[in-house]
Order: sequence, then structure tokens, then C-alpha cells
Amino acid sequence: MNLHNYYETVMQLTHGIVVTLDIKGRIIHGNSELEFLSGYTMQELAGRDWFETFIPEEDREAARHAITDSFQELDISAFAGVISARDGDTVYVNWNLKPLTDSNGEIISLLCVGQDVTNLILREKGLLRERYSLIERNRELDCLYKISQIMTSMQPKLASMLDQVVHLLPHAFKDPARTHVRISLDGETWKTVGISEDIHSFAEPLLVNEEHRGMLTVSVDNSEEHPSPAILRHKKGFLVMVAKQVSILIGKKETRRAKQALESQLRQADRLAKIGQFSAGVAHEINEPLANILGFAQLALQTPKLPEQATNDLGNIVDSSLHAREIIRKLMFFSRQFPPQKIAVNLNELVDQALHITSANAKRSHVEVRCEFDEALPHIMADPQHIKQVVVNLAANAIQAMPDGGTLTARTVDKGDVYLIVEDTGSGMKQDTLKQIFSPFYTTKDVDKGTGLGLSVVHGIVKAHNGFIQVNSTQNNGTQVEIAFPSQRNTTVYP
Repeated sequence: MNLHNYYETVMQLTHGIVVTLDIKGRIIHGNSELEFLSGYTMQELAGRDWFETFIPEEDREAARHAITDSFQELDISAFAGVISARDGDTVYVNWNLKPLTDSNGEIISLLCVGQDVTNLILREKGLLRERYSLIERNRELDCLYKISQIMTSMQPKLASMLDQVVHLLPHAFKDPARTHVRISLDGETWKTVGISEDIHSFAEPLLVNEEHRGMLTVSVDNSEEHPSPAILRHKKGFLVMVAKQVSILIGKKETRRAKQALESQLRQADRLAKIGQFSAGVAHEINEPLANILGFAQLALQTPKLPEQATNDLGNIVDSSLHAREIIRKLMFFSRQFPPQKIAVNLNELVDQALHITSANAKRSHVEVRCEFDEALPHIMADPQHIKQVVVNLAANAIQAMPDGGTLTARTVDKGDVYLIVEDTGSGMKQDTLKQIFSPFYTTKDVDKGTGLGLSVVHGIVKAHNGFIQVNSTQNNGTQVEIAFPSQRNTTVYP
């Protein structure tokens, strides 16, 4: 067997790719394994540039340098690379390179023996992808678990819980420092530093009881290695699940808060009902002897030639009895012993009449009374005496809040419903006081100045007329009381 045949036989019997390149990188010889993996015949490959034929364009320069380096050494060198087959497939090859010399020791070619490791590389890549996927899934599950822990403890305020979720969510991503989160709910916002509004943001609505209440927004800083749109697309399912969890959290918190508010209202209603029953009983028991005291004192005052001291004493008895009778009347109002007798009335006329009753007291206190009436005001269904009682009580409170004088303004406005607005320029109230103004027997006045029933009576009358009352006040800046009554053209019932 001549040397050529021997060389060809060795080429064909070698398990792996065998190829010989000249010093310019052109293909001299190749075995059948090269033909099988590349899809070319040796007739097609002979004389062709190896790099132009098999190496992807972006890797050619690096591959040429590697081969050039191999020509400098006479020992065997190892090289890992890829070739692009005729059909476009990528074949991964581990090469062993050995320069061949002539009889003078000059390098004339390069013998390359390679092992196809494509399956091994693909398996490794698959395992890496699976490992990365498991790590990502573990981060997501850990985040969801911690969110569920936040939901379990319903004691913190909702704002605190949402802030915890916002700062927890970035840790479900590979690079938390580049991940930014924002939750918006009913105009309020909780966010991490760096949230952006660019196209690389993911936004999912927060639906609480099927009502759109806000948004969960996530953005990731872009990088060449991990472009943010791809990350967010990959995380879409997870982020949708987080948005649902946050929506459930908000719903549970609000349901709990509503339940507590309802329980508080029920306790207050029960308390008021018991106070009302007690007040009604006391009023009935006291009313008759008080009427006798007042009547006999007034008769005694008609006795001729009474001593001056006796006259003064009887006058004090009469005044005290009238004051006590007024308290009893308020108790009767508070306990609903006087149910409203509703008729169609003009609110402007009732307010004017009630203010006339308090005009003398206002004049003594140097309080200017102003009336700003809407002349086109529609009628309301109301008990005239009850409405007058409301205005008298509000005016009395306003006048007492202006011991050094001021302005009391009563306005009526048609806003679909009929509004009565009473304002003063008095001392106003602290917020702690404002929270308790409708509680029966609560008063900041001296014992002989008030009973603490005035605003309780007002509140009861307004509710009995299916109305709504709101008080706005700040210390040293006066008080505004706004009451809405349903007009005859509007059947709205206020809770």
C-alpha cells in the first residue's frame, strides 16, 4: 500500500472528523465523517476556504487567529469551535490540531481531528435552561409565599401592606436592583426608586370586586445581555398572578374594614337606642312635676304686693323650669318621641322664621346674621317645627362660638337636592371634638351653658327626613354645617 492509500485509509477509519488544511486555511483532505456532518462532498470542499465555508461570519476572525496560533506550535493543541452545516444546522466540535512539516521541517499543512459533541452541548444547554427556569420559578414561588404571609396578617394598615409588596416583588427577578415596581390605588401610589414609563414596562390592572381600582406596573432597566421586553414577556404569567393576589389583598382588607365599621355602627346604634329609651322615660317622669312647678311659680308671681326677694326667687324658679323644659323637649326630639309630620314646605321661609327667633340673642352677642337664599329653591317634604329646631340649634351653637361677635351666614342652594349651609366665623373645633359632636350629652361648654343634645337632635331630625349632614371645622377658622334634604323631584335616600 502506497503512502497516499495509507493516509486515505486512516482518514476513513478514524472515528470523528479528520480534515487537512493548508497554511492559508484551504481544505486539502477530509474524511466521510466531515462529508456526513457538513452535507458537502469532498469534491465540493477541496480547495475551498474552511472559514468562509463553515465558520459563522461573526466568529471567523477569532477562528483564524486560533488556527494561526496553532501553526506556531509543533505540539498538539486543543480548540473548541462550531461549524455551520450546509442545511444551516450548527455542529459543535472539539478539535485537536497538529501542524505537519516537510523534510526540511517547514510547516506545510494542519491536521485537524475533531469530535462531534453537538448532542452533549445541547444537553448541557438544556440542563442550564432547566436550571435557570427552576431558579426563576423558585424566586417566583418564594415571592408569592411571602405575599400570602402578608395577606394572612390583616392587622397592618393597607398602605403598609402594599408598600411591603412593592419592595418584595423585585426579588422575584434575577437582578432586583434593575427591577422597579409601582402600585397605584385610588389616586395613591407606592413605588420603588427608578420606576419608568417607557415601553419596557408591564402594567396589569387591579380589579377589586370587578371594579378597576388601580394598576400594578413593573419596569426593568434594559441591557444587552437581558433585554427588558423579553424578561417582562417571560414574567407575564407571574405578574398577572401577583396583580390578582394584590387585588384579593385589597378586597380582603376593605371587607374587614367595612365589617369593623359596621360593627361599630351597630354598637353605636344600640347605645343610642338605649340612651333614647332612657331619655324618653326620664322626660316623661320629669315632665309632669316640672309642669306643676312652673305653673305654681307663675301663679305665685301674680300674687299682689309680693316682696321683692320673693319676686326674684319665683322668677328664678320660672327661668330654671323653662330651661329644664327645653332640655326635656330636646330629650323628646332625641328619643324620637315627636315623629315628623311631613308636608311640602319652603325651606327659605322656615330658615328665615327660625333665625328671627334667635335674632335677639345674636344682637346681644354682636353677631351679624346674613341670609343668602336661592329664590328658585324647590319645596321639600319636611316637618316645619323640626326644621326650625334644626336651624335654631345650629344658630345657637354658632352664636356661642362667637363670644366677641362675628358673622353667621345661612345659605340655601339647589344642587338637585336642597342644601342648607350654615357658616360662622367663630372659634371652630379641634379634630378630636369634631369626631364626637353628634354623640348625645357630649359638650365642651360649661354645665350651665349646654346639654350636649343640640347637635344630636339636629342629626336625628336630619336622618328622620332622609337627609345628610356634614360638618367642616378647623380651630380658629370657623365652622360650616352642610345639610342636604331630598327635594320633591328627587327621591334619593341618604344612609
